[in-house]
Amino acid sequence: MNMALQDKITRCWDERSAVYDNQYGHGLKSEEEKIAWQETLKESVGAGSLRILDVGTGTGFLALLLAELGHRCSGVDLSQEMLQQAQKKARQAGLKIDFRSGDAENLPFKDSSFDVVINRHLLWTLPRPEAALREWVRALKPGGRLIIIDGRWAAPDISTKVKRLAGNCLIALAERRNPWKWKGHYGKEIQKQLPFMGGAGPDKIVPLLEAAGLTDVSIQPLTRVMEAQKAAMPLRYRLVYAHRRYLVTGRKPE
Repeated sequence: MNMALQDKITRCWDERSAVYDNQYGHGLKSEEEKIAWQETLKESVGAGSLRILDVGTGTGFLALLLAELGHRCSGVDLSQEMLQQAQKKARQAGLKIDFRSGDAENLPFKDSSFDVVINRHLLWTLPRPEAALREWVRALKPGGRLIIIDGRWAAPDISTKVKRLAGNCLIALAERRNPWKWKGHYGKEIQKQLPFMGGAGPDKIVPLLEAAGLTDVSIQPLTRVMEAQKAAMPLRYRLVYAHRRYLVTGRKPE
């Protein structure tokens, strides 16, 4: 990644680190949501004590959940401020996780190091998703699994746009803040360099996995997770959060 662009992106996430988990859809808001995530991860990751890498770990969301399930986890992120939040949460939970600074396109690990490479809400932030994907596959052991958790954030139709507008207006009234302006927002200069800005559907991501040589590629809607998230939201946020989330997974050939 271009270093100037990398620095700008890193600063955006540094600015958001202290409040990132406060946002619905980012941090856990209920025990029901945590259970939904754990059940989903058990199904997609598998049993045993696997070595797992969480790329773009942020505040450690996936790494923490997977470590609680008994896996040996590492997490990498460009943002030192995000990593500090992740390390703090791991200490508070009594979990041993290897959090370190790292670029999604240039991982600080040897070939074939992990049973599973996973990420959440990362793909849309990358200027070169194909290059990053090749790097994740490199870090996988033969037979290992790549898991991408993502979604479509941009409103797909007029009805959804109207609901989001209504929800944001209610947020502005109830919370006395501008919901269209938030800390760490990507400017247009960065946005135009991100191929998946606004999210990408599985139809865009599946070909990436197949082009990287992965087999058994499958798609799973995150229905349980989305239902649990919405159950914890007030109406104004349920109107805004009409995101379509899913999990795409593939296996590295033996």
